[in-house]
Amino acid sequence: MSSPRPASRYQRRVRGSLDGALGSFLPLAEKRYRRLFMLHNKLVTAVPHVAGLNPKKFRTAKMPGRWLMNPNRNILDYQLLTNFLTLSHTERRELAKQIGTSPSQIIDDLMGIQKAMMIF
Repeated sequence: MSSPRPASRYQRRVRGSLDGALGSFLPLAEKRYRRLFMLHNKLVTAVPHVAGLNPKKFRTAKMPGRWLMNPNRNILDYQLLTNFLTLSHTERRELAKQIGTSPSQIIDDLMGIQKAMMIF
C-alpha cells in the first residue's frame, strides 16, 4: 500500500450556501473512489436513516434540463460513509466482505479523507 500524500498537497474545493453551511469537494484516486462508491451504495440500504429519508435522493442536485451525464454519480456523501464507523465489528466485516475489501482498508480510506479535509 502506498503511503498517503501529506494533507497540504491535496486539492480541495470549499463552498458556502445561502443558509451559512459549508461544504467541500475532494478528488479521490480511482481505486479509493470505487471502493467507497460500493460502500456508499451498501450503506444506503444497510443503515437506518433519519426520518426514513434516502440520503442519495435527499442530497441529489436538481439540474435544469437534460444532461448527458449524471452529475450525482461522481459525488460521495462523507457523512453517510462515516456511518460505517458506528457499525458493530461484525457488521463492518460483513459489509467489507460484500464489496471485496477489509474493514481496515475502508477505515484507512476514511481517515485519509478526513486528514485531507483538515484545512482550518
